Amino acid sequence: MSRRSVYIFLLMVMCCTSASSQDLKLFSPEQREIASRSHVIVMDFLERYFNELPKQKRTTVSTKMADDKVYFRNGQLSDLSQIADTMPFSINLSYPNYEVEWKKQDKPFITIVFPAQYDLLLGMQQEEAQQKFKETILASSHCKDSVVMQMEKDMIEDGIFVSKTGYLELESFNDATYYIYNNVDKAFSPYFNEAHLDYSAANLFHGLIPDADFQMYVEQSVYGLKTINYTISLRQWLDYCVEWGMKVYCGIEEQREDGLLALVIAENQDLGFNHMLSVVIPDKFVSDKNSVLKVRMTPYIPTHNIKNLFQKENINHRKIKWQ
Repeated sequence: MSRRSVYIFLLMVMCCTSASSQDLKLFSPEQREIASRSHVIVMDFLERYFNELPKQKRTTVSTKMADDKVYFRNGQLSDLSQIADTMPFSINLSYPNYEVEWKKQDKPFITIVFPAQYDLLLGMQQEEAQQKFKETILASSHCKDSVVMQMEKDMIEDGIFVSKTGYLELESFNDATYYIYNNVDKAFSPYFNEAHLDYSAANLFHGLIPDADFQMYVEQSVYGLKTINYTISLRQWLDYCVEWGMKVYCGIEEQREDGLLALVIAENQDLGFNHMLSVVIPDKFVSDKNSVLKVRMTPYIPTHNIKNLFQKENINHRKIKWQ
């Protein structure tokens, strides 16, 4: 073979290798830009999953997909290369599954179904997610618009109003937030007063008290019945909850000598996990901005396990008390 022939052959090999290693792109930057965080995670998952699927060697493609409960309701694996930015697509969550669909000529072309399961979607097992949880919290952007006042409010006592939309397992363990009505300004403002520490604690963990940025000393459980310790600010925690679309539920378990013992659960239905926090809040937290919140945290509890763990938590502590 001549030197020129060898050069052409090597060039062809390089081109073929480059083409074969090119990642499959299912979503455009424009589609990602307007998507919610959970939908971006779904997009990342699909591209990562179907790029890695042909490369895995431990089992067959069909077995791997069956194990992960990922399947095509319409279309097949080879059709993914035909997806174009102009095709209408949708991402729908009907718990416990996601359904992502592309259409061609107004008819379903590809429909992929897979579990709304955080370890699958994030591409990491519970142990890894737990170990990286602190850096995930710290990586969250500051959310200036994290304070959202719910509209419908009911008076519970003179001048104090409550707003709530739902509860978790017990009606007393809910998403209630509390307000006072100013007759002069004719407006509501979040309640934060030592007269009702329970109301004030609820508003604190719903992000309604922006000036109260306490330190949280966290003892976090990790895989293998171990714990890791670190300190974050309440603002960093609230920013994480907003950025990741967490729904927060609160309840008071008991009044102790060292303060209120509150149970807080941050729920992410889109990714199928919950974080459970057992928090000791000092009695003087309303007036003392240097208060430290002591937190026992169990992160990444699968949604289907939360009921059992919630019942266990109630057995180990007093019954939750909340307005």
